[in-house]
Amino acid sequence: MNTDPHNLMNPLREKFPYFIRHEKLYRMIHLQLMKKWFQYFVLFFIIGSICSIIYGSFEESAPYHNYLYTFNYLASFIFTIEYGLRIAAAPVQYASCKHAWKARLRYIISFYGIIDCVAILPFVVIYLYKETPHVHLVMLAYVLIIFKLIRYSRSFQMIGTVLKTVREELITAYTACGIMLGFSGILMYYIERNAQPEAFENIGDGFWWAIVAFTTVGYGNIYPITGQ
Repeated sequence: MNTDPHNLMNPLREKFPYFIRHEKLYRMIHLQLMKKWFQYFVLFFIIGSICSIIYGSFEESAPYHNYLYTFNYLASFIFTIEYGLRIAAAPVQYASCKHAWKARLRYIISFYGIIDCVAILPFVVIYLYKETPHVHLVMLAYVLIIFKLIRYSRSFQMIGTVLKTVREELITAYTACGIMLGFSGILMYYIERNAQPEAFENIGDGFWWAIVAFTTVGYGNIYPITGQ
């Protein structure tokens, strides 16, 4: 029986040739991404970007717009590097995928992958369009980087764990609420449509009343009068 380790590795190399060839590099990148210093480094730019966006909405920030612009541009550059590294190390993170490209695709379309992609848009678009309406649209999407905090915050991760634990209970509660809102909205439409055709013009208005009543917001723009 042939026990030569090189011969034993041949079938594995034939099956995953690309991954085996770069396995050490992938694992090294993944380990660096998991290091505390790297997480704190990226976290600094995430919080700094959020703060700069908030401060940039004040008139007092006008003299510092160039500095805020430079910082956000630098942060986007850092996020671009992080995004590239995470794509490269995806085969280690998603080891169940048989091919490296499948692992990378799985990361790209994942929640964190989409958020990481949004975070690098300013780096690309601001360079092309500078101060134009296109930039403001991108900056609006850039606010989504606040969700990057979930990856680096134990508190947010704990919330996610709790939500997963009570997922079935939440689905049951949301289903019950949805049934109640649907029933109430449809019923109120048929009760009030003749008495208030302008207020309950369609079932959508009935849903609006049901939602406002259920959430106890109480806008008072639509309310039943039948039976008064």
